Amino acid sequence: MAKKLTKALRGKRRWFGVAVSPEMTTRSQLQTTVNNVQQLLGSKKEIKLMDFFSGGSEGAKLAHTNLNETLPKVSLNGNEGLAIILVPHEISNEFRELIETDQGYAEYSMISLSMSGKIRLIRERLNLPKPIRERR
Repeated sequence: MAKKLTKALRGKRRWFGVAVSPEMTTRSQLQTTVNNVQQLLGSKKEIKLMDFFSGGSEGAKLAHTNLNETLPKVSLNGNEGLAIILVPHEISNEFRELIETDQGYAEYSMISLSMSGKIRLIRERLNLPKPIRERR
C-alpha cells in the first residue's frame, strides 16, 4: 500500500506577487516569460502563473488604488499589471534575485513586490480579488 501523501510530504512552494510591465497585455505573453525564466534557472519543477491582471484591467486598477497603503516601499505608476506566480521552494531564492532588481524588470518585464508561503497573503497585500472558479 502506498504511503499517504501528508502535508509534510507535499512539495514546498513560494508565491510571488509581481508587477508586470504595461507592455505585457496577455496572459500568454507573461506565461512565455515565466517559461523562459524556468529554463534559465534549470528547474525541472514547473513555475506556474496563477493570477494575472493586465495593466488596464479593472482588477489591476482596483488593486493599484490601495497598493501604496499595503506596500509603501514600492513605487508604481499605476499602469503595471499584477500577477501571482507559484515557484518551487528549491529555486525561490534564485527566482527572487532575478526579478527583484531594475535590471530584472528590464529583462523579464516583471518585478517582485511580495513573497509568501500562502497565496491568500499575497492577494491581501496586492489587493487582488480571488478569481471565480467554474465548477464542473
